[in-house]
Amino acid sequence: MPFNARDFQAYIADTGVLQTNKYDVQITLDGTLGGLSISGTDGSTMNVNSGTDDMLYRCVSAALPGLSMRTADVNRFGIGVSEKMPFSANYTDISLTFLMDRYGTQYNFWYTWFNYIFGISGEENSSNIFGRVSTTNGRSFYTAEYKDNYSATITVTVYDLEGQPNLQTTLLKAYPVSINEVPLSWTDNNNLIKLTTTLTFREWVLGDGQVNAALTR
Repeated sequence: MPFNARDFQAYIADTGVLQTNKYDVQITLDGTLGGLSISGTDGSTMNVNSGTDDMLYRCVSAALPGLSMRTADVNRFGIGVSEKMPFSANYTDISLTFLMDRYGTQYNFWYTWFNYIFGISGEENSSNIFGRVSTTNGRSFYTAEYKDNYSATITVTVYDLEGQPNLQTTLLKAYPVSINEVPLSWTDNNNLIKLTTTLTFREWVLGDGQVNAALTR
């Protein structure tokens, strides 16, 4: 059938669109990480869980998780043209970018989480490094914590133009694997400091009913 621009326009108007700037990210700490405290430069402390509420408002860039299929080239008849056949699948990591507040709370939050996963700070702790927190929780430094203690559940929700949550992905057993360097420059007078972190996870799922709806169409 020939292409009809009016039918296309009417279909898009009827089904609507989703915009990239209407979303939020919620972080729910699953294990003992939520009991840790973040030290501020003024000597104050705050619970790590309090930092997750702030992330909801300061996440200026996010991504929906992706999928990749692992395949092998197989010759259908032992010779001739090869065909890709799947034998496994992977999840792709996502990156989140946050605006920093005047106290650098977001940097402390991700540093605390990262250092709790693996005690990377060595013998240094809050007693000899100003403004940083010891997150080894009594264990030896340069050792890893149990995954159930440091993982989190992260939910990325996309809203339609009317503010209804129409797409939701939930990352299970998620945790940061890298925190990007933060560039600073005396020549940048109007730029805001942003922190980008990359997270991996065990698996991700769509919100209630979305999987069945997609499969039955």
